[in-house]
Amino acid sequence: MAQHTPVLPDEVLAGLAVRADGRYCDATFGRGGHTAAILGALGPAGRVIAIDRDPDAIRAGQVRFAGEPRLTLVRGRSASSRAGPGGGLEGELQGVLMDLGVSSPQLDEASRGFSFMQDGPLDMRMDNESGQSAAQCCTGRRA
Repeated sequence: MAQHTPVLPDEVLAGLAVRADGRYCDATFGRGGHTAAILGALGPAGRVIAIDRDPDAIRAGQVRFAGEPRLTLVRGRSASSRAGPGGGLEGELQGVLMDLGVSSPQLDEASRGFSFMQDGPLDMRMDNESGQSAAQCCTGRRA
């Protein structure tokens, strides 16, 4: 299973001013590299809610962070996800991280339709289980 190794983890933690008992949101979970760094800086009372549209990312996160009580994984769009009652974090957030863009696993897996190095379907959806693929949008066909 691919894991994300952040390039600037110390800078991200410094930018978030992570404190041991803080509550943070990783709004672009991916494969959890930033989430792992944040969790590593938290104490037992700290919390992270991690959000991603990609069902593969959520499944990978459930495996990687199985049994981690300080983490709540949410499948959805970061803009429409809730961090309040029923959404995983109660109270005020001390920081939000958004590492925007396509993740390496999405580029590496030809079936996702993002790769320009490998043949694959023209899909290009962050959540490949909903909506139209890029090919369907271009041709006007429905799946």
